[in-house]
Amino acid sequence: MLPISSDGVSEDPSIFLELEDLLADCPIPDGNQNTVKKSSASSQVEENNQDSKKTAHRFTERQRRQEMSALYASLRSLLPLQYVKGKRAVSDHMHQAVNYVNDMKKNIEQLQKRRDKLRNITTSADPTTPRCVKINLFKDGMEILITHSLSNKSFPLSKVLAYLLDRQLNVVHCVSTTTAPSTFLQTIHIELNDSSSVNLPELQERLDNLIRFAYTAADDS
Repeated sequence: MLPISSDGVSEDPSIFLELEDLLADCPIPDGNQNTVKKSSASSQVEENNQDSKKTAHRFTERQRRQEMSALYASLRSLLPLQYVKGKRAVSDHMHQAVNYVNDMKKNIEQLQKRRDKLRNITTSADPTTPRCVKINLFKDGMEILITHSLSNKSFPLSKVLAYLLDRQLNVVHCVSTTTAPSTFLQTIHIELNDSSSVNLPELQERLDNLIRFAYTAADDS
């Protein structure tokens, strides 16, 4: 029989040992452990968010590079071959694109000047003087502009070309256009190696004489 204390509680030490073992097997929840678990979960969520942001950034950057590559290819396809031949770097293509645009601007300016000269020749022609010869010199040739009111059959184009060939001038091409209902423009392009070898006043006078004789012949007929 177990000894009983004065207050009626058993004093057997084995009972207390069994109670301690039971308490050890059933640990009491600790508030610090809950805090650690919550902190670990928050860190995991934050890490997942950072991974998602990195993935989105990589996707956006890859898409941007693809779009830029397509734009570079489109720009390169618009450039003439002489501007991109032998050049592979994108920076070279961009530089050549700038050069191409500047060259086109210069060509447009030259064409506008030539157009204005043609307009001046047409508008300044005196009706009483049905002939006008103008010669423009260029870097590698010259341009002869002849405004007249003769029909294409009456204009002595063959004589003009024959005279130029006799002067050993290399005629590249000749174009006849109508600038007004009764006015024609003959444009003759000549290739020159040395423009100083041509006496422009003499050449203009000879051409004027040829056209004058053509008008005289047309009036006689």
